[in-house]
Amino acid sequence: MAEMLTDLLNSIYKRIAQLGQAIQGLKTSMDGLNQNIEQKIINLNEKLKEFSEEIDVTQNKHIGVLKEIGESTKNELKKIQEGLGLEALSTLISNLQEFERLSSEILNQDTVNLLLSEAITSVKELKTKPSSKG
Repeated sequence: MAEMLTDLLNSIYKRIAQLGQAIQGLKTSMDGLNQNIEQKIINLNEKLKEFSEEIDVTQNKHIGVLKEIGESTKNELKKIQEGLGLEALSTLISNLQEFERLSSEILNQDTVNLLLSEAITSVKELKTKPSSKG
């Protein structure tokens, strides 16, 4: 009977040892899994950081390109404007407006009356002077 009890205790001990080994194997597996998850998180963070930097660079490049497009479009429009003579046309319009202003000053009623009066006086003087025929 003592032998049976010893066998039973040995069997229980072996099972406890196997359970301990299984637990140790599970712990090792869990540690490996944790390391794997941690590494994947680190990799993911690095990828997100790279992606974020790439977005910034791309954004800045796009903004730069758009600015260049805007500047070159503005320059091309200036060339077209000059080519079509719009600046000359603008100057001509300005000159005509100045001419109109000066004309309206010169042709105001008082000036016209004064000029007519001087013309009439000159004509009268010419009539009254004897013509010198020789």
